Amino acid sequence: MKHRRIRSIALFIGSISLALSTATASSERTLHAFRGAPDGATSFVRVISDASGNLYGATVLGGKFGSGCIFKLSRTANAGWRDTILYNFSGLDGSSPDGSLVFDTAGNLYGTTAGLGTLGGGIVFELSPTSSGPWAETILHNFGNGTDSTDGYDPQAEMVFDSAGNLFGTTQFGGTGSGFENGGTVFRLSPSASGWNYSQLYSFPGSYSGPDGNLPAGSLAIDRSGNLYGVAQAGGANGAGAVYELSPAGDGTYTEKIIFSFNISNGRLPNSTPVFDSAGNLYGTTEFGGAPCNCGTVYRLNHHSNDIWSETVLFAFDGNNGWEIAGPPVFDSAGNLYAASTAGGTKANGLIFELIPNTTGHWTERILHDFRGTPDGAAPYAGVIIDSAGHLFGTTSGGLVNSGTVFQIIP
Repeated sequence: MKHRRIRSIALFIGSISLALSTATASSERTLHAFRGAPDGATSFVRVISDASGNLYGATVLGGKFGSGCIFKLSRTANAGWRDTILYNFSGLDGSSPDGSLVFDTAGNLYGTTAGLGTLGGGIVFELSPTSSGPWAETILHNFGNGTDSTDGYDPQAEMVFDSAGNLFGTTQFGGTGSGFENGGTVFRLSPSASGWNYSQLYSFPGSYSGPDGNLPAGSLAIDRSGNLYGVAQAGGANGAGAVYELSPAGDGTYTEKIIFSFNISNGRLPNSTPVFDSAGNLYGTTEFGGAPCNCGTVYRLNHHSNDIWSETVLFAFDGNNGWEIAGPPVFDSAGNLYAASTAGGTKANGLIFELIPNTTGHWTERILHDFRGTPDGAAPYAGVIIDSAGHLFGTTSGGLVNSGTVFQIIP
C-alpha cells in the first residue's frame, strides 16, 4: 500500500456546539472479526448493502495473497452472518482496495485499489458475479506510478455514478501539478461499446499553501445540474483544506472553484465525501481543527440563493468525546446525524456518535459506542452506514485477532 490519507464568497461561522456529550444505552455487536489470511485484514472502507441487507466491503491487507480482498457478509436464518470472499487481489490486478464499493443497476461492483496494477499506481475495477462462486474482475483503468503519472495515482476513495452511467472519482496524488507528488485529480470513466473511456476533469496544482485545493479526499457529490463537489485535504486560502466545485461547460470541460476554505478554527483536513441535504446544503467532517482542542469538527456549508456558501460548525470535539472525525455523515429519518471518530473516547480507540439538532440550531452529541480495541475493534476510519430500521454498520481495525471487524450498532 503506497500511502494512507495525509493526516498530520461570504463566510460566517455559526454557533459552535460544545454541549456536554451523553452516553446512553445502545447495542453494539461484532458481525465478523477478520483473521488476515485467507480472510482479509484491516478495512478503511465503508460497507455498502444490497436490497436484501447483505453487506459488501474491502480490506486493504490480508486475503489469499496478502494484497487485500473484497468480501460479502450474508444474513443467515439464525440471525447470524456468513463471510464470503468475492475476490482476492494479487498485485498486477490491483493491491490495497481503499475505497468503498458501488453497485450498478445490474448488480456488478465497482471500486478502486490504492496501489499496483500493471502500471503501479492503482486501478479502477469492476467485479461481476459468476456461477462458480468467486467474482470475475475487469480492470477499467490502470493509473501510472509516481510524479510523472499525469492521469493521477493512488485512488483512495469510493466512486459515484451519474444518471448517464458515468463513473466519477478522485486520485490523491498525480496529475499535471508541479508541487509535492503533484496535487491529485478528479476523473470520469464513461462506458462505450469498446470499454471505458478515461477523462481527467481537473488536476490540482500541487500547492499545500493554496490558494487552490490540494490532495483530494473522499468521493464526489453531484447536484441536479451535474456540478461536482468534493474536498481537498490541504490548500485553500488558508492552507487548511477546502471544499471545491467543478461545473461542466458545454464543450465537455469543467471549471473549478473553491467554495469554502478552512482556517483551523473552523476545521482542518477535511477527509470525507460531502453529503447533500434536501435543501442543497453540504455536510462533512474534518479530521482536525475546531475549538477547543483542534480535535475535529462536523460542519455544514449553507447554500445561499446567490451561489454563495457559508459554514456552520455543528459540533467541535474535545478528544474525550471524539478526535480525528471521519465520515461521510449519514442521517436518519428524524434528521439526526451519525459519524465516527478514529481516536478519542475513554480508551482512545475511537467511537461512534450521533448528533441531535434542537430548535435553536445547536446540536447535542450522544456517544453510541466507545471502542475498547479488543475484542470490539478500534479506529472506525470509514464512518458508518444506516439501514431503514435505523441500524448502523461499519468497520474497524483492531478486534479479536487485531485484523479488524465489521460491526452493527442499534442506537
